[in-house]
Amino acid sequence: MRMELRIQVDDQDLTNARRAAGISDPQELVRHALREFVQLKASLELIRMGAADPGFSVPPRWRPELPPDAPSR
Repeated sequence: MRMELRIQVDDQDLTNARRAAGISDPQELVRHALREFVQLKASLELIRMGAADPGFSVPPRWRPELPPDAPSR
């Protein structure tokens, strides 16, 4: 579904956004900004939910060492 939308944007804000995103097409810039906004809000919600479980611990980022008799990958 697509919606046609007319918006007024300050020229300096548009220039700054184009420079920051590296996107010159205004339609693509708005689509990009909306996707980034939704992703940011989802990330903040995940952070907020993480605070609800005080016993949560972050899993290790590295695999434990394989035992010497383990087959190599």
